[in-house]
Amino acid sequence: MTGCTVVPGIRMDHRPDHRFVPEGADAADFDFEVREINADVIRTQDPRVAPALNIGDVRSREQVTDDYEYRVGIGDLLMVVVWEHPDLTNPIGAGTTTELDQLGRLVREDGTMFFPYMGLIDVDGKSVEEIRKIIEIGLEPFVTRPQVDVRVVGFRSKRAYITGEVRDPGALPLEDSPMTVMDAINAASGFSEVADRRRAVLTRGEEQFEIDILNLYATGSGDLLLRDNDVLHIPDNSVNRVFMVGELERQIAVPLKDGRLSLAEAISEVEGLDLSRANTAEIYVIRSTPVRKPDGTVHAVRPEVYRLDARSAPALILADGFELQPRDVVFVSASPLVRFNRVVAQYVPIIQALWQTDRILRD
Repeated sequence: MTGCTVVPGIRMDHRPDHRFVPEGADAADFDFEVREINADVIRTQDPRVAPALNIGDVRSREQVTDDYEYRVGIGDLLMVVVWEHPDLTNPIGAGTTTELDQLGRLVREDGTMFFPYMGLIDVDGKSVEEIRKIIEIGLEPFVTRPQVDVRVVGFRSKRAYITGEVRDPGALPLEDSPMTVMDAINAASGFSEVADRRRAVLTRGEEQFEIDILNLYATGSGDLLLRDNDVLHIPDNSVNRVFMVGELERQIAVPLKDGRLSLAEAISEVEGLDLSRANTAEIYVIRSTPVRKPDGTVHAVRPEVYRLDARSAPALILADGFELQPRDVVFVSASPLVRFNRVVAQYVPIIQALWQTDRILRD
């Protein structure tokens, strides 16, 4: 029976002296305990609140867009209407065109726009209301009580980009109507079939933020307002897999469905446990937790281990409530009798060879 300790295969070893600790690392960082999967563990599971909280507090879409105001930029086309003065309204000539592009006044590379009687006006970075007041005040010496309206007829200066696994990736012009992450995904015709619907990555300058898309769509909270030159990337689902090993009917990598997968679903995907070999009291979920240096860089991983005792029917309810995470490893241990049989199977050829050698020597 002591041969069970040397039988080939994978076994869970909880002994502290058998834990991998990188050279120079603090052993305490790699200490772990095996937690039983029970009602308390399920109740305290990470609810997957969006890491986009790094940008600010989670707010509703109305709160996110409430103070949005478009700022005019280089390349935009502005239409200026001076009531009862069509010669000032149409830069080409009164009555010659109704095309908005031709009615518009271009914001030049230096951020200025030409307007009669006023010359070049600095409009870059200003709202249409601010530009309206500037023109209204500037026309007072020439027009009695000028009534001015300003609107943007060509939004050309600001763009965000959506890339990755959406049906229609590309540039998205930012206009006077605010655009959020959810708006951008909808504008790109939604996800592709292989999209990671669990997360998105927003790149803003030198910073990157991970957004929990499932949380966003489920609750509506955590939506973010896109800014000029933001890049929203939807990765593919290839890394969102759970690895099933041990005494199972099949040993495969199971993809997370729409970003979610319970332990019970994962086991059913591989056609269940091999009940002739599995130790149903030792079903483990092994999860890696990054160990970071003081500067924030990851230099190793520490295992986080959960165990399910599935010898009773209520355990199946616990398995259905336990949410797996991408790159988890589900390991089902072999029963003690199977391990003993494997030891015997290893020794039988040796015993047979020794017996045959003894027969030859005797003969």
